[in-house]
Amino acid sequence: MVKYSFEDLTPVLVNGTGGVIYARTAAGVTSPKDLTDRQKPLVFGGISATGLDLTTLVAFDLLQADISATFGFEGRGPVNLALQRGEVDIDYTTTSSYQSAVEPSEKDGSATVLMSFGQLDENGKVIRDPNFTDTPTVTEVYQQLHGKAPEGPKFEAYKTLLGLTYTYQKGLWAPKDAPAEAVTLLRDSAHELSDDKEFNKKAAEVLGGYPIVADQDLSERVKNVYTVTDETKSYVTTLLKDSYGIELD
Repeated sequence: MVKYSFEDLTPVLVNGTGGVIYARTAAGVTSPKDLTDRQKPLVFGGISATGLDLTTLVAFDLLQADISATFGFEGRGPVNLALQRGEVDIDYTTTSSYQSAVEPSEKDGSATVLMSFGQLDENGKVIRDPNFTDTPTVTEVYQQLHGKAPEGPKFEAYKTLLGLTYTYQKGLWAPKDAPAEAVTLLRDSAHELSDDKEFNKKAAEVLGGYPIVADQDLSERVKNVYTVTDETKSYVTTLLKDSYGIELD
C-alpha cells in the first residue's frame, strides 16, 4: 500500500463525476417524500460504510430518511441486481453506470430516480449535475421535505464529502517541490485542453461529461475541499459508530 499526503502535492487539474440515488418502486417509493415517515425502513445495499457509500449515508442522515443498511456487496452491480430482485430497496449509481444499470428500470417503471448528489460550484454551493439537469439535488430534496434550506454540521459534512468523492474525485498532482515553471506549464496546457472543442467532443464519453478544471484558482479550491474540519470528522465518526457500529481509530 502506498500513502500520499496531499499537503506534499500540488494539484495540476481535477475532473469529477456524479451520480443519482434511486429506489425500487414496488417498495412504495415514487418520490422523495416516500423516504420519511415510513412504517418500515427502506433497505440500502452497501459495499462499505467507510468507502464511497459514506456520501450516500450522510445524505440519508441529512434528509432524515428512514433507512436501514446491509453491507458486504462486492460492487454496485450486485446491489443493482439485488434491488431488481427485491432484496434491497434503495441504491445509488455513478453517472458512468446510470445508463446501463438504472435507466432501463426507470423507463419500465420498476425504479424511481429520486435525486442526484449534485456538484459543487466554484463558490462551494451545491448545484445541479450537468448530466441530470432535470433531477433535484440532495439539497433541493431537503428543502422539499423540510421546507427550509439545509444548514449545520450535517450539511457541511455532506458538502465536504460531495467535493471529495464526486466533484473533485480524480486529479493530476505534482510533487510540492516540483519546479514552479513545470507545474505552470502542465496547468496552462490542461487549461487550454479544457477549452478545446474537439477534445471535449471526444472526451464526453470518456470523462462522462464533466469538465477538466485547471484554472488559476484551482489550488485554493482544492485546498478548501480537502480540508476536513474537526466538526465534520466528529460528526462522521459519531454517525458511523452510532448508526452502523463502526469505530474508526
